[in-house]
Amino acid sequence: MAAPLLRVRLLLPEVAVTAQLAVQAAYDMRTADSTTTLQEARERAIRAADDLVAAVGAVLAA
Repeated sequence: MAAPLLRVRLLLPEVAVTAQLAVQAAYDMRTADSTTTLQEARERAIRAADDLVAAVGAVLAA
C-alpha cells in the first residue's frame, strides 16, 4: 500500500473505499493494451480522483 493512500485511510477513514478505488483506477492504466483502452482507463482514473476530492471535501466541510 502506498504511503499517501495509507495516510488518507488513517486520517479520513470515511473516504477509505473511495481512496482505494481512485488508486486502483490509476494502477489500471498500466494494463492498457491499446491507446483506446488507455484513454478509457485514464478517463476512469480522472473520474475516480474527482470522486475522491468530492468525498474528502464533504468530510472536511462537515
